[in-house]
Amino acid sequence: MALIAWLSACATKTSAPPPEPAPPPEAPAPPKPNIHPAPRHRPDVVIQPDTTPPKPRVAPPEVARERDWLGLRPTRVAALREAHPTWDGRGVLIGILDTGIDPSVPGLVTTSTGERKVLDLRDFSGEGSIALEELRPHGDSVTVGGRRLGGFGRVAALDADGPWWGGVLREIPLGDAPAADLDADGTVADTLAIVVVRASDGWALFADTDGDGSLANETAVRDYLAAGQTFGWAPRGRAAPVAVAANFADRTDRPGLDLFFDTSGHGTFVAGIAAGNDVYGVRDLDGVAPGAQLLGLKIANDAHGGISTTGSIARGIDYAIRFAERRRLPLVLNLSFGVGNEREGQARIDALVDSVLAARPELVLVVSAGNDGPGLSTLGFPASASRVLTVGATVPASFVPRAANDQIAAFSARGGELAKPDVIAPGVAYSTTPRYDTGDEIKEGTSFSSPHVTGLVAVLRSAAAQTNRTLDARTIRHALMITARPEHGVPFIEEGTGLPDIEAAWRWLESGRSAPDVEVTVPGRAGPGAAFRWRGLATPADTIQRFEITRPGGAKRVTFTLRSNADWLIAPRTVTAGGGTTLVSLRYRAPLIREPGLYTGTVSGWTADTLAGPAFRLVNTVVVPRAAASAEPIKSARLEPGGVRRAFVVADSARPFIVRVATWSGLQSAIAALHEPGGMPFRDGGQLQAGADSGAASFRVDGRDVVAGVYEADAVGLPFGGATVSMRVDHAPFRIFGEAQTDRVVALLENVGNAPVEAEVRLLLTGAERRDTIAARGGDIVLVPFTAPAWAARAVVDVTMDPRQWARFTDFGLSAIDADGRILAKHPLNYAIGRLQVPLPRGHGDMPLRLHLLPGLADPRSTEPWTVVATVRLYADSAISLNTGAGESHHLRLGPRESLAARFERSPAPWTLPGRSEPLGVVVALAGGEAWTREISLGPAAAR
Repeated sequence: MALIAWLSACATKTSAPPPEPAPPPEAPAPPKPNIHPAPRHRPDVVIQPDTTPPKPRVAPPEVARERDWLGLRPTRVAALREAHPTWDGRGVLIGILDTGIDPSVPGLVTTSTGERKVLDLRDFSGEGSIALEELRPHGDSVTVGGRRLGGFGRVAALDADGPWWGGVLREIPLGDAPAADLDADGTVADTLAIVVVRASDGWALFADTDGDGSLANETAVRDYLAAGQTFGWAPRGRAAPVAVAANFADRTDRPGLDLFFDTSGHGTFVAGIAAGNDVYGVRDLDGVAPGAQLLGLKIANDAHGGISTTGSIARGIDYAIRFAERRRLPLVLNLSFGVGNEREGQARIDALVDSVLAARPELVLVVSAGNDGPGLSTLGFPASASRVLTVGATVPASFVPRAANDQIAAFSARGGELAKPDVIAPGVAYSTTPRYDTGDEIKEGTSFSSPHVTGLVAVLRSAAAQTNRTLDARTIRHALMITARPEHGVPFIEEGTGLPDIEAAWRWLESGRSAPDVEVTVPGRAGPGAAFRWRGLATPADTIQRFEITRPGGAKRVTFTLRSNADWLIAPRTVTAGGGTTLVSLRYRAPLIREPGLYTGTVSGWTADTLAGPAFRLVNTVVVPRAAASAEPIKSARLEPGGVRRAFVVADSARPFIVRVATWSGLQSAIAALHEPGGMPFRDGGQLQAGADSGAASFRVDGRDVVAGVYEADAVGLPFGGATVSMRVDHAPFRIFGEAQTDRVVALLENVGNAPVEAEVRLLLTGAERRDTIAARGGDIVLVPFTAPAWAARAVVDVTMDPRQWARFTDFGLSAIDADGRILAKHPLNYAIGRLQVPLPRGHGDMPLRLHLLPGLADPRSTEPWTVVATVRLYADSAISLNTGAGESHHLRLGPRESLAARFERSPAPWTLPGRSEPLGVVVALAGGEAWTREISLGPAAAR
């Protein structure tokens, strides 16, 4: 992202079931004084002294503390902590559902009271699952995975009779260096051997951590829950790049072993924001709740894009609940995760999460809104669940010179069909990283605003415990929302109620008020619904919008006063509701919302106690798009830093179009974004940097990719400087079709306008295409082999599924893997369609590859069938023109609404097509100074 680049220049297979948590102490210990001990490594964490020069950090941690790069000032955490030093999350457990946590990082070792920071690390992703086989030692040596290890007497000392077990961890499937270079030797081609033995106190493993071929000097590593141990591989005298923990389980015929590690750094970074204490050994460089303890719940496969795996979210939540209950610890969960909604409110993971939270009213689950902004209706699931606390992102002023206020981040997902996010919080931060990730201590994303709010909840729970108050999740959420600061003057669907103020939230909680139990829905739609209309008001009936407000059965009748914040949005003065569901009808003033643009308004419902805040909100959005005609929807408009200008345009299927965003001056820059109907970022890249003239951002939408409906095009000001921008949208004057026949190929142009059009039409042979329909069941991994022939310069893979099917998933990994198992490219599906760009090395020859499809279903027990279509397109480095019989192009003159065909002779491809592939071509129609295109298959089955 532009902000991070600028700052740098200036300075998710089933895992083994976990052991049951240990029983709690007889009574909770009283809070300890806040002594701010210097971070230290526990003696049972195997960390070797490192003689190599350390990599420089992006900025010294002392600078981060001085500049508040952990963001404690915007939400007034620093002020609350100064007044109440012990209200720092102590006595509270935070569960981090993520890619893992590296507990050896300074800042994640102890709490502010000197207690162990990370109580347990548990893998639910299956990424670290180790297949174990019984070993047959030979004297003092044993062979594991083809590697001979000496010093077996060290193992036999724990169990002289066996059986003993062995397995290997291969680096190649874990991804790229340095994260996957677990033994720090500069490659990711190693196979690391592990020996498992049952000791008197449970299972233990041995690994040749220093690579000397012997286990004689190695330490036995127990399950992390039992012993708090980690280990790591590295040459003697060097520190391991990442700490690894063991998860053991008893199975019928052998032990179960999962290795826990964070090879993306994401979860470690999240943990530091929520609860880091004296980060990197710097006193008072803390996360939001430095006194809280952590539970690391790995739900994501890092190598394939940090994707959740089947049931991992559900199983991680269940484990955290049981763990906290057995220890009598208040629990807060953080889920910095989400994928795009195809059908808002209908995702299975939303229903699962809501059911868990309904059964445990004390549990707060904080979820990141997602990073598909700035478009509307981009909020992902499970942030769309009704009972979670959903968090969007800001760019803190501390990162932007001369900025007076925090700004909403361009990447932060917005609501639309959902009345979300609930609040926003700092989404750019300096935090903890594993050793291999040194130099990347500043990251951005709603992933990092979510743990900030998780820390706020932990602080409130800690304060409540120390003042003998009992708080449920609904009350905490309400307190944070109604006391937040809506400083940005933007609609609820962009920032929720604004930036939380923890001091104000605590004052509200001290007042003893209760949070109203009111659920808002739109008839016929699930989830925290909002009224959302993409195409304006088509009929008089569209001027009436109904909402349902539901209160618990038996609730007393209450009269709510209704207030609208928009002149086009009319509400009745009051509504009276008792237990059950009450219908509320709002009216839109059609004359006030005729011009193309965005109209948003909220009706809030208030009781007589106005200091309690609104009991509910009825959120309304109407989009009035422009017709599918060339236009300049934004003309020399001033963009303030972080500001957004939006344009909505109707697109026709098979009709290409271009969106251009340019700044007024070469000294200015902005962000341009394009979103497809429904909110999905444009499949060939949703954001571009926009400059002046030739530096303008251009989105070219091929006729094959056009989705009929309303696209949203946005211009966004950079956080550190505004710009004057213009936007132009140009549609082709015709729709383009192609049809392959036995001896020829026909390109058909259909004039959509009332004026004549002239076009020069060519047909180019560009490569090959193969399409597979893949049917599978449950969470089964599917490998689809294909070959990239020597002539192919690049490959593009599209995977699509029925949007109704998408609601069953939490993720769907899409990767391309070579014959050695190396991941060449990865791009998980975030919607029901995913596009993967696969780079091919020069001179690669005929290259066998595999598509790796890794489905993540919400339900751990799901064995339901699923179907996807995978299309592999291979492109040559140059295109070849097909002949018309009289040249290489046809000149067509199309009258108004006329369709004409251009015919081209079929000729064999000059290259060998891989198995089951068909020739791939593109129709190019030159008209009005633009080249309009549509890709088509030239196979015998291709049709218009």
